[in-house]
Amino acid sequence: MVGSAISQAFALNKTIGHNGFENIFVKGFIKIGLISSANRINFKLNKNERRKSLIKTKKIFFLHLAVILVSSLALAENPLASKKLIEALTEEVSGEIAFNYTVFISHFDRIQATEGWHEAALFIKKELEKIGYRDIAFEGWPSNGSRYYYTYRTPIGWRAKKGELWLVSPRRERLCSYEEIPLTLVKHSNSASVEAELVDVGTGVEEESYRNKDVKGRIVLATASTAAVMREAVVERGALGVLTWYPPEVRPGFPNMIRYTAIWPRWEEREKIGFGFNLSKNQGWLLKKMLEEGKKVVLRAEVEAEYYESQIEVLTASFPGMTEPEKEVMVIGHLCHPAPSANDNASGSGGMLEMARALKVMIDKGLIKPPRRTIRFLWVPEFNGTIPYIQAHLERTRNTLAVINCDMIGEDLHLTGGTFNITCTPDSMPSYLNDVVVNFTELVDSLELRSMNGSNNPFAYKVLPFGGGSDHYIFNDGALKVPSVMFGHDDIFHHTSLDTPDKVDASELRRVCFIGLGSTYYLANASEKETGEMSRLISRNGLSRLSGDYYDVLPKMENAEKKEDLHKAYKQVANVIEHSGRREIQSVLSARIFAKDLKVIKEVESVTQNLQALSSAFKKESEEIYKALCGKLGAKPQPIALTQEEKSLSRIVPLRAENFVCPLQMDYLMEKLGREMLEKIRLRGYAAYEALNFVDGKRSILDIARAVSAEYGPLNVQDVNDFFKILEKAELAKLKNI
Repeated sequence: MVGSAISQAFALNKTIGHNGFENIFVKGFIKIGLISSANRINFKLNKNERRKSLIKTKKIFFLHLAVILVSSLALAENPLASKKLIEALTEEVSGEIAFNYTVFISHFDRIQATEGWHEAALFIKKELEKIGYRDIAFEGWPSNGSRYYYTYRTPIGWRAKKGELWLVSPRRERLCSYEEIPLTLVKHSNSASVEAELVDVGTGVEEESYRNKDVKGRIVLATASTAAVMREAVVERGALGVLTWYPPEVRPGFPNMIRYTAIWPRWEEREKIGFGFNLSKNQGWLLKKMLEEGKKVVLRAEVEAEYYESQIEVLTASFPGMTEPEKEVMVIGHLCHPAPSANDNASGSGGMLEMARALKVMIDKGLIKPPRRTIRFLWVPEFNGTIPYIQAHLERTRNTLAVINCDMIGEDLHLTGGTFNITCTPDSMPSYLNDVVVNFTELVDSLELRSMNGSNNPFAYKVLPFGGGSDHYIFNDGALKVPSVMFGHDDIFHHTSLDTPDKVDASELRRVCFIGLGSTYYLANASEKETGEMSRLISRNGLSRLSGDYYDVLPKMENAEKKEDLHKAYKQVANVIEHSGRREIQSVLSARIFAKDLKVIKEVESVTQNLQALSSAFKKESEEIYKALCGKLGAKPQPIALTQEEKSLSRIVPLRAENFVCPLQMDYLMEKLGREMLEKIRLRGYAAYEALNFVDGKRSILDIARAVSAEYGPLNVQDVNDFFKILEKAELAKLKNI
């Protein structure tokens, strides 16, 4: 199709001639803004210069036109799924069954490394056995709040028997009951039987919060993170316990909303921790108002809880592949969080169980063939269970071809305000996976799937750039290189008491389970035919993504008012073109993993030619724009050259320590090097995550800085160097001079 589009572009040139070309270039593309950046500059020149410039950019125009034609044909693109697979998925994937699983799971209080999580997993295990799965396993590893797997600290074991909070004065009223609403008792609270006065400390985490306030032997009311307030008020200042609440301006409109919080103490901290309760907005405001009116507020807390050395467990079930069983495609979801946590993430866990059921039924009925590769379902405590699982099964993990993370997949659009979101792989992990799952999503959108007791809401979805927050973040790590996407929803109720089953939609569950199972089966069964399909699809979409990146960054040059800023912007534009072009080419080439036929592999490689051509065309066009802008500013165009600092850092190559697998947790660095050293790190967030992911033993500090700058905006290359120097001190990396 891409080749066809380019042929159409050149055929159009023959039809309209040069004058027609200029007319379209001037009137059409200025209007739609596709190549408006070049035009806004070129059309300020005189007529002869303009004509000369247009002739120079004629080839570029045809590539732009090809991109438009490709994009316009997107809706006509056939779905990757075969008619047989579509019929099987439509027939067997049930939103009603997924909904029932979700409701049942929501009854369990599923905190990591606790009996509640185990009981919920035991329910899923029994259902898998009923369905007919044989390869089912519970696995567990020691977990006590202080033990690490790679750089991740495990949660402490904790069980609660009772938790009540009473207002004693100025009136008597029960405020919280663990038995009624488990989420009201802060997870990892210590036992207590106390009656004490309440003190409002505002956020509870700043020095100003405690100025002229004596909290020793009292209970504090605060709005910040419970764990942080616990350390400031109880551990540091001798308070007995903590009450936290959402102030009215946070998630407005839900006065009875109670947030989910936990303390996550280390084993050696357990005796220092007090108790904590989560209040609703109404309750928090009532207590605050009493204190502001000068009333003495006395509370009584009764908590029976205990800490213990536990295990962090996972539950896994697989359908073995017929010809390449050592290769896997995984569906993962976290089973944890307090009751009910219906959408986050009983919906993901219940949806996965429905995918496992539907897969087994479709194969047993002969609607589809058994997959070539193994399909694995993995229920985990988020992050905490995934890390030790990977450490125990490192080779198996690295043999995994794709991971689909199901995290909040059943939201009712009209109740939660959240669309279905596909979070893509990062730039360090260019992959076929993104375009495959989007293709299945578009297919589902066209089918208008509903469930009998589900909503008639439209299917609204977004494709998002990489973001973290769940287990896909782990698999995309540069030491694993397993492409992983997340299926999820925005949801105003997540991590609150209002995340209840009434906000789960059976229709949405059916749609997302269709996408998840369909994409998983397609990849698990892909061979030469599918390799060609994927490569062409990725190339088509890649032309659009490459164009988007180019035109998004181009205004940085146009808006530069000084020649120094113009050259910096030109350098960034060139970096983005190179980076984005490479990313899209590597995405196409990633599909080769499913083919063994050398002819098919060469065909895949040939598909990248149009991406290469467009990338080269953008590079030439940006040079022309840069020169034109230099003329406007009265500056002499300067070639892109390395600074002395850049030259120096281009000769330093970072290497990850062999035992440093999975993303970096800053807690580990703080424990290893201290808080002061941690505060020296200026490279943070996704930029730091990607800097580590780009480490491959070949890229220099400069290469990594340029790659991350293209993805997240210009970085100070010295910040990247300092980041790796600190990792070297923590024995997580080495810096090699070349």
